[in-house]
Amino acid sequence: MNPVIIVLAALATVVLPFAWFIQTLALRVVGTVPRRKVILVRRVGEAVELPESPLTTVPGNYGLWFGENFEHHALVGPIERSDGHRVVRRVLHATAPIPSEPFEAQWTGHLMSGPAEIASNWEDVSVPLQDGTDAPAWLFRTADPGRPWVIHVQGIRTTRLVALRSVEAAQDAQLTSLVITYRGAGDGPAAAVSQLGQREWSDLADAIAYARSHGASKVYVVAWSMGAGIALELLRHQPKAIDRLALVAPATNWRGIVQQGVKRAGLPTFLARVVIWVLESPAASKIVGMPSPLKFDQLNWTHNFTLSVPTLVIHSPGDEEIPFELTQEFARTNPSARVVETARAQHGWEANADPEHFGPALTAWLGSPSQSSPQ
Repeated sequence: MNPVIIVLAALATVVLPFAWFIQTLALRVVGTVPRRKVILVRRVGEAVELPESPLTTVPGNYGLWFGENFEHHALVGPIERSDGHRVVRRVLHATAPIPSEPFEAQWTGHLMSGPAEIASNWEDVSVPLQDGTDAPAWLFRTADPGRPWVIHVQGIRTTRLVALRSVEAAQDAQLTSLVITYRGAGDGPAAAVSQLGQREWSDLADAIAYARSHGASKVYVVAWSMGAGIALELLRHQPKAIDRLALVAPATNWRGIVQQGVKRAGLPTFLARVVIWVLESPAASKIVGMPSPLKFDQLNWTHNFTLSVPTLVIHSPGDEEIPFELTQEFARTNPSARVVETARAQHGWEANADPEHFGPALTAWLGSPSQSSPQ
C-alpha cells in the first residue's frame, strides 16, 4: 500500500474524531435545542420520589413535567425525606393526576405550567421584527398601560416559562409585562445556533419599540442568563433604549463561561481556547452552522463597555454554569450595577431557592420611582 495513503489514513483516525469532538463542544455553547434530563419518578401518596442529586435536593419549589409528551406540570415543594439514593418531595399542585406507576419526567425550575397561572386575562401577541418576521410574546396588562412596561427576556435553550417568575414581581409592582421570544429561543423564530446576543439584541430592540408604540411611558428589562447579554449588547448599540435593567444569573462574559464549562466537564483547559477559536473563525464557525463568526471580546460586557442605565443584578454564588465571580467582576467595572446575592442555587434557580430575597428585591427595583443609580 502507498505509504502516503497509510499516513493520511492514520492522521484521519486522529484528526476526524478530534474535529467531531470540538464541533460537539462548540454546539454545547451555541446550540439552541433544550437539554433536559429525563428521570424516573414514582408517586408516594401526596408526594413524589426522585433520584437524589444536587438538583433534586435543593431547597424551594420546582417544576416536574410529565405525561406522554411532558405536557403536564406538577409544582413540587419541600423535601419530606431522603436516604442518600432517593428523595421524597411534596406535590403542591398538578395539572393532571400523578401516575400511580413509575414514570419518566423532567425536573425544572418552572414554577408555573403557563401564563394563565399568572393572570386569566393574559394575551398572545406578535412582535414585528426588522427582518419581516414576527416573534410571539405574552402580554400581561395592568389597569394603567401608560405606566412603565417590563420586558422579560429568557435565556438560551429554555422557554418563556422561566420568565414567569419575574412576571410575578412585575405584577406586584403593578406594571404591564411583555414576555418575549427572539430568534433561536423556545418558540421564537427558528435558528439552529445562537449568536449569544451579538445578533439577537435587535429582536429586543423591536420588542421595546412595540411596547413604546402601545403606550409604555418607560421600558424596564428583566433579562435571564443569556438574555442579559442580549440586553447589554442592545445598550452597546443604543445606550438609551432601556430605562431600567435587572439581570438574573447573567451571562456577562462568554469567554469566562466557556472556560467554566470546560472545567466542569473535567476536560483540559486548552479546549476552551480551541472552542473559542472555532466560533471566532470565519471558516471554522461555518462547520458549526454559524451565520457569522462570534467576537468574544465583544461578548464580554465587563470590559470595553459602559453600562448606561441603573441596573440590579440577582445572582447566586452556587451557580455552577455562570460563576458568581464573573458577576462580581462585572459589578466592579460598572458602578451603576448593584448585586443582590441570594442563597446558594443552581443556575437560574435564584427565585426557586430563595424567593424571600428574589421577589421583594425585584419588585422593589421595578416599583421604585427613583431613576438614579443604586447605592
